[in-house]
Formats: sequence, structure tokens, C-alpha cells
Amino acid sequence: SPMLSTSVPATHASLQQRSQQLQQEKQRLMQMLDERLTGLLDILGNDSDSQSHPVQQPSPSSDDSPKQSAAAEASKARQDLPEKEFRQRCSLLTELFELSHFRTLQNVFIALMSLYGLSTLICDTMDGKSLVDTLSLPLLRWAFGRLPDAIAIWMAMHAAVLLAAYPAYHHYAAAPPASRRWRLAWLASYIAFQLGFLVLPLRSLLAVQLPPASAIIVLTEQSRLMMKLHAFVWESASRGGPCPSFGRFLYFLFAPTLVYRDAYPQDRPTRWRYVASNLGQVAGCALFAHLLLVRYCLPVFSHWRRPSLAHFIHTVFQSALPGGLVLLLAFFAVLHSWLNAFAEMLRFGDRQFYRDWWNVTSFRSWYRTWNTVVHDWLYAYVYRELCLRFGKRSSSLATGCVFLLSSLFHEYILAFSLGFFFPALFVFFCGAGFGLMFANGRSRFWSVFVWASLFLGMGALMCLYSMEWFARRNCPTAYPGRPVLDFLVPRSFTCPM
Repeated sequence: SPMLSTSVPATHASLQQRSQQLQQEKQRLMQMLDERLTGLLDILGNDSDSQSHPVQQPSPSSDDSPKQSAAAEASKARQDLPEKEFRQRCSLLTELFELSHFRTLQNVFIALMSLYGLSTLICDTMDGKSLVDTLSLPLLRWAFGRLPDAIAIWMAMHAAVLLAAYPAYHHYAAAPPASRRWRLAWLASYIAFQLGFLVLPLRSLLAVQLPPASAIIVLTEQSRLMMKLHAFVWESASRGGPCPSFGRFLYFLFAPTLVYRDAYPQDRPTRWRYVASNLGQVAGCALFAHLLLVRYCLPVFSHWRRPSLAHFIHTVFQSALPGGLVLLLAFFAVLHSWLNAFAEMLRFGDRQFYRDWWNVTSFRSWYRTWNTVVHDWLYAYVYRELCLRFGKRSSSLATGCVFLLSSLFHEYILAFSLGFFFPALFVFFCGAGFGLMFANGRSRFWSVFVWASLFLGMGALMCLYSMEWFARRNCPTAYPGRPVLDFLVPRSFTCPM
């Protein structure tokens, strides 16, 4: 009928109009969400830039004396360099996992991990391997071997800090010496304690010959306690007054921060189910990393001696994906799950252990946020002091010194954990990493380039360290009877092909 013929186009037109309205509303909501997230990221980026790159100070007039201008510059720098601010906030992944889309991505990753573990069990069974040997995780058990010895060294280090360093500083703060000679004597004793704390645990580690994972536990705890002690002494001595109580020092010793404050924001009562969930995630990440190493590293590298250049390049590209996955697992296990578990147990309110380092619009912000845990201490007690000593115009020098110090400590932990000096990580960080730190990029191509470089660099590091590790087991030493020289010179350079 004519009425029906006219009503059908009208209904179709109304549906099209309604669809256009829904599309416009969707675009408006997505634009609003993008603006809110961009504003939040800009605020975080400005905070990070203001900490790492303070505003340049105008040069003093020629009429001022050098001492007055230096004092004025240092005073202005103290006012401009921002302090670390603690406030109650969740970690970024905790907030993102509250959204259904990000939970779906997490579920996809867990499903892939489960399928990968199942495929490993099936392949080992079909190859005739014992299921008991596969489920016993021999590589993981070997890496964490001699764990009682590692725990004994760990307890001795904590006892030295709690029963020797803190009482000594408490005595110093109760009655500060008036003469300059005695102050210098106290400073010398503090430096001697830190040097002894660096040497003695290392000697104990080498004496008992800890495997790599147990050695990493000892060396990272050694570095953490050294930074914790320095942060506590520096902050307390800078403001003067009596020494903080033992309870505050003990809380700071285990709190997930390297910047000392008398009080931190306190969170809700401890959710033990949340603690167990985070510790379970750490165990799951360790299990998946074990599977990656067993499936990709051992079959490829166990018979390596000194590969040809073509074989090495081919293996680097093959190792890019497992190397990148190990990097992501290490981030999630340590910086997210482990620190969130301790923060929950201690009711530590500020969970901003890391920023959005995965959004690599700027390599400088990516590197700073990846090293957030150490960066807090480096900024508060190294970068600030260098800027105050050499002036804010030397912020590039201060940034380079902090970068160098961080690379040295990473290389120190890696060298004595593996049992050989092979500074590939140091060269990568202080070479290409330091150069890219001053480069900016906002395009999608830049983000893809940084991620590709990150995965390829992890593949190269995995190849280099695996090559040296197995060369030391498959090749004789070129320096018999000279252990120090054998430790310093890579054996893969002298190993026959």
C-alpha cells in the first residue's frame, strides 16, 4: 500500500540517523577518554621531566663574587629541585586491570602460558622423557640451589644493618661531635662500613659458590640495603635533630621505596588474598620464564663454542621473542606483583612503583620509568647532589653520572651472579641506550621502532651471555692458574669455532 511504501523508507532513514548518532556519541566518548588519559600521562611526564631536567638557571652577574654566585645558585637549586612526594595511589596495571578489555588481554596471556606449558609436557612425554623429571623443574631447582646459604648471607647482612649501622648512627645523632676532626672520623667509619658491606657478602657468595638465581638474590639485596642505609643516614643527617626510632627504620628497610620519610600514606587493612594472588603471579612468571629457557635457550646454546657471524645473527633474531617475553615477565613479577605484595603486607599506600613505560612515545621517559625503583634513590641522593655541587647547568653531567652508576650496579650484579665479566649489558646501556635517551619521538613508527629495538636487544643479550656461559663449560681456559684474568677476559673470544 502507499502508506507502507512511505513508512519503510522513513523507518530506514530513522535507523540510519540513530546509527549516525550512536557513532558520533562513541567518537565523542573515545575522544574524551583519550584526552583524559593524555592529560594524565602529560602530568606524569612533566613530573618526571621536572625531576630529571630542572629549569636552567640564569648566569650570575659579573659583579658577584664566585662564592656568592655559587651559594645563590645552590640555594635556588634546592628550591627548584622537587622533593619526592608520596600519596595514596594504586599502581597503573592494577587500575588498568579493572577495565574489562585489559583483563581480557591478561586472560589471553595466561591462556597462552598455560598452552605453552601443556605443549612442553606433551612434547617431553612423546620424546620419551620422564614426566617426573619435567615436573620437577630441574633448571629452576639448580638456579635456586644452595638457598639456605643464600638465606644465611641475607640474614647476616640485615643483622649488620640493624645491629651495627643503626646503633652507631643513633649514637652519632644523639651527641654530634663538635670538632671537624671527629666528624671526619665518623664519615670515614661510615664509608668503611659501606665498603665492607660491599666486599664481605661478595666474598661469602664466592666462597659457597651460589648458583645464578641465589646469587642474584644476595647481590640485589646487598645493593638494596646499601641504598636504604644511605637514604636513611643522608635524609636524617640533612635535617638534623634526633635519630628516627628503630621502628621507623625497620619499616623503611622493608617498605617498597628507596626514599626515606618518617611517615608514608597508609592503605586499607591488609588483604591477604591479594597478597597470595601477587605471590602466585610471581611464581607463575618464574615458571613461564623457566619454560622459555628450557625450550629456547638450552637446545640452541648448550653446544655453542664460538659461532660464526651468520649463525650469531640468525640466532639473535630467533631469540628476540623469548628475550622480550623474559623482560616483560621480569617487569611484571618484580616491579608489579612482588612490590605490590610487600606494599599490601605493610599497608604502604603509594603503589606508583612504575609509570607507563610500555607507552614508548619518548625513549627518555621509557628508560627513567623502567628504572623507577632505583631512579628514586639515584635522583634523591645522587642527581640532586651533583646538581647542587656543579650547578644546574651541569644537569647533563649529573644525568650521565646517574646513568653510569645504574649501569655499573647492573653489571656488577650480573657479572658475579654468572661468574664471569662480560659487559654486554653495560655497552648496550651506555652506548645505544644513553644516545637514545636524548631522542624524542611521538609517532607510531617511533614507538614500533623502540619496541623492535628493545626485543632485538634482549635477543642479542641472551645470545651473548649464553654464548659466554656455555663457552666456559665447553672450552678450556686460556689462562690456567690465573683466575682473575680468566674472570675478566671472555672465554668465547678464545674458544675455537
